[in-house]
Amino acid sequence: MFVIPSADDLVTFIQDFTGSTNTAEIQKCIFMAELSMRNIELPALRCDPYDPVNIGVADQNGRIPIPGDMNKPILFFKQGSQFNASGTGGGTVGVSQITLSILPQQSLSVGMIVAGVGIATGATIVSFVSSYVINISAANTSTFSNEKIYFSTTGNASSQTGPWIVYDRIGDRDIITQSMIAQLYLQPVNVPAVIRGKFSEVGQKYEFLPYIAEGDLINMYYYKAWPLLFSPTDTSGVTVQNNAVLATWPEGYVYATLREYYIKRHNDQDAQVYQAKFNEAWQTVEDQNNLGKWSGGHTRLTSVWQPRQYRQYNIK
Repeated sequence: MFVIPSADDLVTFIQDFTGSTNTAEIQKCIFMAELSMRNIELPALRCDPYDPVNIGVADQNGRIPIPGDMNKPILFFKQGSQFNASGTGGGTVGVSQITLSILPQQSLSVGMIVAGVGIATGATIVSFVSSYVINISAANTSTFSNEKIYFSTTGNASSQTGPWIVYDRIGDRDIITQSMIAQLYLQPVNVPAVIRGKFSEVGQKYEFLPYIAEGDLINMYYYKAWPLLFSPTDTSGVTVQNNAVLATWPEGYVYATLREYYIKRHNDQDAQVYQAKFNEAWQTVEDQNNLGKWSGGHTRLTSVWQPRQYRQYNIK
Protein backbone atom coordinates (compact mmCIF):
# COMPACT_ATOMS: atom_id res chain seq x y z
CA MET A 1 0.00 0.00 0.00
CA PHE A 2 1.19 3.49 -0.88
CA VAL A 3 2.02 5.36 2.33
CA ILE A 4 3.08 8.91 3.16
CA PRO A 5 4.44 8.49 6.69
CA SER A 6 4.32 12.06 8.01
CA ALA A 7 3.14 15.60 7.45
CA ASP A 8 6.63 16.72 6.45
CA ASP A 9 6.84 13.90 3.91
CA LEU A 10 3.51 15.03 2.46
CA VAL A 11 4.87 18.57 2.03
CA THR A 12 8.00 17.19 0.33
CA PHE A 13 5.90 15.00 -1.97
CA ILE A 14 3.70 17.92 -3.07
CA GLN A 15 6.73 20.16 -3.57
CA ASP A 16 8.47 17.55 -5.72
CA PHE A 17 5.31 17.01 -7.76
CA THR A 18 4.57 20.70 -8.37
CA GLY A 19 8.09 22.10 -8.37
CA SER A 20 7.17 24.55 -5.62
CA THR A 21 9.80 25.69 -3.11
CA ASN A 22 7.34 27.58 -0.87
CA THR A 23 6.83 25.32 2.15
CA ALA A 24 4.42 27.68 3.92
CA GLU A 25 2.24 27.84 0.80
CA ILE A 26 2.04 24.04 0.58
CA GLN A 27 1.16 23.80 4.28
CA LYS A 28 -1.72 26.24 3.81
CA CYS A 29 -2.95 24.24 0.82
CA ILE A 30 -2.88 21.07 2.94
CA PHE A 31 -4.89 22.86 5.62
CA MET A 32 -7.49 23.93 3.05
CA ALA A 33 -7.61 20.34 1.79
CA GLU A 34 -8.19 19.07 5.33
CA LEU A 35 -11.18 21.36 5.77
CA SER A 36 -12.84 19.67 2.78
CA MET A 37 -12.18 16.19 4.21
CA ARG A 38 -13.09 16.68 7.86
CA ASN A 39 -16.36 14.69 7.57
CA ILE A 40 -14.83 11.67 5.84
CA GLU A 41 -15.85 8.25 7.19
CA LEU A 42 -12.96 5.77 7.21
CA PRO A 43 -12.59 2.46 9.06
CA ALA A 44 -9.55 3.86 10.91
CA LEU A 45 -11.76 6.59 12.39
CA ARG A 46 -14.21 4.19 14.03
CA CYS A 47 -14.09 4.01 17.83
CA ASP A 48 -14.26 0.89 20.00
CA PRO A 49 -17.78 0.86 21.52
CA TYR A 50 -16.65 -1.52 24.29
CA ASP A 51 -13.81 0.72 25.49
CA PRO A 52 -14.88 2.40 28.77
CA VAL A 53 -14.05 5.82 27.29
CA ASN A 54 -16.83 5.26 24.71
CA ILE A 55 -19.49 4.06 27.17
CA GLY A 56 -21.78 6.89 28.22
CA VAL A 57 -23.27 7.04 31.72
CA ALA A 58 -26.75 8.61 31.91
CA ASP A 59 -27.29 11.58 34.21
CA GLN A 60 -30.31 12.18 36.45
CA ASN A 61 -32.36 13.18 33.39
CA GLY A 62 -31.39 10.11 31.37
CA ARG A 63 -29.10 12.08 29.06
CA ILE A 64 -25.47 11.55 28.04
CA PRO A 65 -22.99 14.29 27.01
CA ILE A 66 -21.94 14.18 23.35
CA PRO A 67 -18.30 13.01 23.18
CA GLY A 68 -15.90 15.78 22.23
CA ASP A 69 -14.21 13.65 19.56
CA MET A 70 -17.40 12.51 17.83
CA ASN A 71 -17.71 13.18 14.10
CA LYS A 72 -20.76 11.07 13.22
CA PRO A 73 -22.75 8.43 15.14
CA ILE A 74 -22.87 4.91 13.70
CA LEU A 75 -24.81 2.90 16.26
CA PHE A 76 -25.67 3.19 19.95
CA PHE A 77 -26.76 0.20 22.01
CA LYS A 78 -27.65 -0.78 25.57
CA GLN A 79 -26.71 -4.24 26.80
CA GLY A 80 -29.30 -4.55 29.54
CA SER A 81 -29.23 -3.33 33.12
CA GLN A 82 -25.57 -2.83 33.92
CA PHE A 83 -25.58 0.02 36.42
CA ASN A 84 -24.35 -1.12 39.82
CA ALA A 85 -23.90 1.64 42.39
CA SER A 86 -23.71 5.35 43.19
CA GLY A 87 -22.28 7.33 46.07
CA THR A 88 -21.29 10.88 46.99
CA GLY A 89 -17.79 12.30 47.13
CA GLY A 90 -15.17 14.68 45.80
CA GLY A 91 -11.80 14.98 44.16
CA THR A 92 -9.02 17.38 43.20
CA VAL A 93 -8.19 18.50 39.68
CA GLY A 94 -5.19 16.67 38.20
CA VAL A 95 -5.31 13.91 40.83
CA SER A 96 -6.29 10.34 39.89
CA GLN A 97 -8.20 9.72 43.08
CA ILE A 98 -11.65 10.27 44.59
CA THR A 99 -12.80 10.36 48.21
CA LEU A 100 -16.30 9.19 49.09
CA SER A 101 -18.33 10.82 51.83
CA ILE A 102 -21.32 8.50 51.32
CA LEU A 103 -20.60 4.92 50.30
CA PRO A 104 -22.78 3.20 47.67
CA GLN A 105 -25.11 0.48 48.92
CA GLN A 106 -23.62 -2.09 46.54
CA SER A 107 -20.01 -3.25 46.68
CA LEU A 108 -17.42 -1.83 44.27
CA SER A 109 -14.68 -3.66 42.38
CA VAL A 110 -11.59 -2.88 40.30
CA GLY A 111 -12.38 -2.18 36.64
CA MET A 112 -15.72 -0.46 37.19
CA ILE A 113 -16.38 2.72 35.19
CA VAL A 114 -16.43 5.88 37.33
CA ALA A 115 -18.47 8.87 36.14
CA GLY A 116 -19.68 12.19 37.48
CA VAL A 117 -18.93 15.90 37.62
CA GLY A 118 -15.18 16.52 37.43
CA ILE A 119 -14.27 12.91 36.61
CA ALA A 120 -12.51 12.19 33.31
CA THR A 121 -14.50 10.31 30.68
CA GLY A 122 -13.72 6.60 30.70
CA ALA A 123 -12.07 6.58 34.14
CA THR A 124 -12.13 3.22 35.90
CA ILE A 125 -11.35 1.96 39.40
CA VAL A 126 -7.66 0.95 39.66
CA SER A 127 -7.30 0.18 43.37
CA PHE A 128 -8.69 0.94 46.83
CA VAL A 129 -6.71 2.88 49.44
CA SER A 130 -9.64 2.32 51.80
CA SER A 131 -13.39 1.92 51.55
CA TYR A 132 -13.66 5.69 51.08
CA VAL A 133 -10.52 6.53 49.06
CA ILE A 134 -10.30 5.10 45.54
CA ASN A 135 -7.56 5.38 42.92
CA ILE A 136 -8.87 5.78 39.36
CA SER A 137 -7.26 5.46 35.94
CA ALA A 138 -7.45 9.12 34.84
CA ALA A 139 -6.85 12.48 36.51
CA ASN A 140 -9.88 14.53 37.54
CA THR A 141 -10.75 17.32 35.13
CA SER A 142 -11.85 19.71 37.89
CA THR A 143 -12.08 19.99 41.66
CA PHE A 144 -15.45 18.90 43.07
CA SER A 145 -17.10 17.97 46.38
CA ASN A 146 -20.39 16.48 47.53
CA GLU A 147 -21.17 15.36 43.97
CA LYS A 148 -22.93 12.14 43.00
CA ILE A 149 -20.48 9.56 41.63
CA TYR A 150 -21.59 6.60 39.52
CA PHE A 151 -19.87 3.21 39.48
CA SER A 152 -20.81 0.96 36.58
CA THR A 153 -19.87 -2.33 35.01
CA THR A 154 -17.58 -2.02 32.01
CA GLY A 155 -20.21 -2.93 29.41
CA ASN A 156 -18.16 -5.72 27.87
CA ALA A 157 -20.64 -8.39 28.92
CA SER A 158 -24.35 -8.32 28.11
CA SER A 159 -26.88 -8.41 30.90
CA GLN A 160 -28.63 -11.77 31.14
CA THR A 161 -31.96 -10.12 31.92
CA GLY A 162 -32.09 -7.47 29.20
CA PRO A 163 -33.67 -5.64 27.62
CA TRP A 164 -31.07 -5.20 24.92
CA ILE A 165 -31.78 -2.03 22.96
CA VAL A 166 -30.33 -0.74 19.67
CA TYR A 167 -30.94 2.97 19.11
CA ASP A 168 -31.67 4.60 15.75
CA ARG A 169 -30.83 8.24 15.28
CA ILE A 170 -33.71 10.66 14.65
CA GLY A 171 -33.96 14.45 14.55
CA ASP A 172 -33.96 16.69 17.60
CA ARG A 173 -37.49 17.91 16.86
CA ASP A 174 -38.71 14.31 16.65
CA ILE A 175 -37.05 13.25 19.92
CA ILE A 176 -38.55 16.19 21.81
CA THR A 177 -42.02 15.68 20.30
CA GLN A 178 -42.09 11.93 20.89
CA SER A 179 -40.67 12.21 24.41
CA MET A 180 -43.68 14.36 25.35
CA ILE A 181 -46.00 11.39 24.78
CA ALA A 182 -43.61 8.69 26.01
CA GLN A 183 -45.34 8.57 29.40
CA LEU A 184 -48.56 7.47 27.65
CA TYR A 185 -46.99 4.11 26.83
CA LEU A 186 -46.40 1.11 29.04
CA GLN A 187 -43.00 -0.47 29.30
CA PRO A 188 -42.27 -2.74 26.32
CA VAL A 189 -43.96 -6.12 26.73
CA ASN A 190 -44.11 -9.26 24.61
CA VAL A 191 -41.32 -8.14 22.30
CA PRO A 192 -38.22 -9.82 20.87
CA ALA A 193 -35.12 -9.89 23.02
CA VAL A 194 -33.71 -6.91 21.10
CA ILE A 195 -35.71 -3.67 21.10
CA ARG A 196 -35.31 -0.88 18.58
CA GLY A 197 -35.10 2.50 20.26
CA LYS A 198 -34.24 6.05 19.18
CA PHE A 199 -31.77 8.76 20.12
CA SER A 200 -31.05 12.30 19.08
CA GLU A 201 -28.97 15.35 19.96
CA VAL A 202 -30.73 17.89 22.17
CA GLY A 203 -28.43 20.72 23.11
CA GLN A 204 -25.06 19.23 23.96
CA LYS A 205 -26.43 15.88 25.15
CA TYR A 206 -28.00 12.74 23.74
CA GLU A 207 -31.57 11.86 24.64
CA PHE A 208 -33.05 8.37 24.30
CA LEU A 209 -36.39 6.61 23.77
CA PRO A 210 -37.38 4.37 25.50
CA TYR A 211 -36.15 6.41 28.44
CA ILE A 212 -32.97 5.31 30.18
CA ALA A 213 -32.48 5.60 33.93
CA GLU A 214 -29.85 7.54 35.84
CA GLY A 215 -26.58 5.62 35.73
CA ASP A 216 -27.52 3.44 32.74
CA LEU A 217 -24.73 2.60 30.31
CA ILE A 218 -24.90 3.25 26.56
CA ASN A 219 -22.21 1.83 24.27
CA MET A 220 -21.45 4.48 21.65
CA TYR A 221 -20.05 3.43 18.27
CA TYR A 222 -19.12 6.39 16.09
CA TYR A 223 -16.69 7.94 13.64
CA LYS A 224 -14.12 10.05 15.46
CA ALA A 225 -12.94 13.51 14.51
CA TRP A 226 -9.28 13.54 13.51
CA PRO A 227 -6.46 16.02 14.24
CA LEU A 228 -5.40 18.27 11.38
CA LEU A 229 -1.77 18.18 10.26
CA PHE A 230 -1.30 21.91 9.77
CA SER A 231 -2.69 24.94 11.52
CA PRO A 232 -2.57 28.38 9.85
CA THR A 233 -2.31 30.11 13.25
CA ASP A 234 0.54 27.99 14.63
CA THR A 235 3.91 29.66 14.05
CA SER A 236 5.52 26.30 13.31
CA GLY A 237 2.73 25.35 10.91
CA VAL A 238 2.58 21.78 12.19
CA THR A 239 -0.13 20.48 14.50
CA VAL A 240 0.64 16.75 14.27
CA GLN A 241 2.90 14.64 12.06
CA ASN A 242 0.36 11.92 11.35
CA ASN A 243 -3.29 10.99 11.70
CA ALA A 244 -5.61 8.14 10.71
CA VAL A 245 -6.63 9.76 7.42
CA LEU A 246 -3.08 10.26 6.14
CA ALA A 247 -2.16 6.74 7.27
CA THR A 248 -5.08 5.00 5.55
CA TRP A 249 -6.26 7.38 2.80
CA PRO A 250 -3.22 9.31 1.49
CA GLU A 251 -4.78 9.76 -1.96
CA GLY A 252 -7.37 12.05 -0.41
CA TYR A 253 -4.65 14.29 0.99
CA VAL A 254 -2.70 14.32 -2.27
CA TYR A 255 -5.58 15.07 -4.64
CA ALA A 256 -7.24 17.63 -2.35
CA THR A 257 -3.94 19.44 -1.73
CA LEU A 258 -3.14 19.62 -5.44
CA ARG A 259 -6.62 20.96 -6.12
CA GLU A 260 -6.13 23.72 -3.54
CA TYR A 261 -2.64 24.46 -4.88
CA TYR A 262 -3.84 24.98 -8.43
CA ILE A 263 -6.86 26.97 -7.28
CA LYS A 264 -4.45 29.28 -5.47
CA ARG A 265 -2.36 29.52 -8.63
CA HIS A 266 -5.50 30.37 -10.64
CA ASN A 267 -5.01 27.30 -12.81
CA ASP A 268 -8.63 26.23 -13.15
CA GLN A 269 -7.94 23.44 -15.64
CA ASP A 270 -5.53 21.53 -13.41
CA ALA A 271 -7.68 22.27 -10.36
CA GLN A 272 -10.63 20.57 -12.05
CA VAL A 273 -8.47 17.54 -12.93
CA TYR A 274 -7.53 16.96 -9.30
CA GLN A 275 -11.02 17.77 -8.09
CA ALA A 276 -12.25 14.94 -10.32
CA LYS A 277 -9.59 12.59 -8.94
CA PHE A 278 -10.52 13.57 -5.41
CA ASN A 279 -14.23 12.99 -6.09
CA GLU A 280 -13.47 9.54 -7.51
CA ALA A 281 -11.39 8.60 -4.46
CA TRP A 282 -14.09 9.92 -2.13
CA GLN A 283 -16.80 8.03 -4.04
CA THR A 284 -14.84 4.81 -3.59
CA VAL A 285 -14.95 5.34 0.16
CA GLU A 286 -18.65 6.17 0.08
CA ASP A 287 -19.43 3.10 -2.04
CA GLN A 288 -17.69 0.83 0.45
CA ASN A 289 -19.62 2.41 3.31
CA ASN A 290 -22.95 2.11 1.49
CA LEU A 291 -22.30 -1.50 0.54
CA GLY A 292 -21.61 -2.30 4.17
CA LYS A 293 -18.04 -3.47 3.56
CA TRP A 294 -16.63 -0.88 5.95
CA SER A 295 -19.66 0.09 7.99
CA GLY A 296 -20.14 -3.57 8.84
CA GLY A 297 -23.92 -3.65 8.56
CA HIS A 298 -27.00 -3.60 6.39
CA THR A 299 -28.57 -0.58 4.68
CA ARG A 300 -32.24 -1.50 5.13
CA LEU A 301 -34.66 1.17 6.26
CA THR A 302 -36.37 -1.36 8.52
CA SER A 303 -35.04 -3.13 11.58
CA VAL A 304 -33.34 -6.49 11.15
CA TRP A 305 -35.15 -7.67 14.30
CA GLN A 306 -38.73 -6.53 13.87
CA PRO A 307 -40.97 -4.43 11.58
CA ARG A 308 -40.64 -0.67 11.59
CA GLN A 309 -44.05 -0.33 13.28
CA TYR A 310 -43.52 0.21 16.97
CA ARG A 311 -45.35 -2.85 18.28
CA GLN A 312 -43.28 -2.92 21.45
CA TYR A 313 -45.61 -0.33 23.03
CA ASN A 314 -49.15 -0.93 24.32
CA ILE A 315 -51.31 2.16 24.74
CA LYS A 316 -53.10 2.52 28.06
